Amino acid sequence: MVLLRSEAILEEKGVQALSLRDVASDLGVSHSAPYRHFPNKLDLLYALAIRGFSDLRDAMDRAWKENESALLKLNAAGSAYIHLVLLHPRRTELMFGGEVNCGEDPPEELQQVGKEAYMGLYRIVEMGQAGNVFRNDFTAETLAMSVWSSVHGFAVINERYWRLTKTEEEREIIRKQMNSLLEIVVHGIRINP
Repeated sequence: MVLLRSEAILEEKGVQALSLRDVASDLGVSHSAPYRHFPNKLDLLYALAIRGFSDLRDAMDRAWKENESALLKLNAAGSAYIHLVLLHPRRTELMFGGEVNCGEDPPEELQQVGKEAYMGLYRIVEMGQAGNVFRNDFTAETLAMSVWSSVHGFAVINERYWRLTKTEEEREIIRKQMNSLLEIVVHGIRINP
């Protein structure tokens, strides 16, 4: 309950406005109650980032399981990534921003789930290379990072526009742009597109 309300506040107001005291007030519990779960704000931020990377890892797993070819897997993974960012833009900022990278080592769980999320994309690229579908003149790591950077950049640039859209037609424009981006990305890493 504390984590869900914290995530809602994060999306509504941003990380600077998130406080355990305000979460407690919103939930109608004592101001000390959230501290039983999270000793300080940084621990809460770590938990929110872990939740974000877990969702991303699960989306990469679904893309893997629900599609046969490396091309379809990659397209599904890219689309899922963009949709997660559009639905949770402030959480994405937290996951990849400085708030949870403030000098001390992040918790092992955060490091692990972040790696698992990345490896979901990496193994799709690796599969495509092994099947001579994706280019082999670059490492799988280089291709995976290129794909990740492209879809992340698109999502971050468009999340504000997505939030401000008023009509389904406006959202359809973004969806078409997303599909075009994914086509361009796949074309760039494919062998003989």
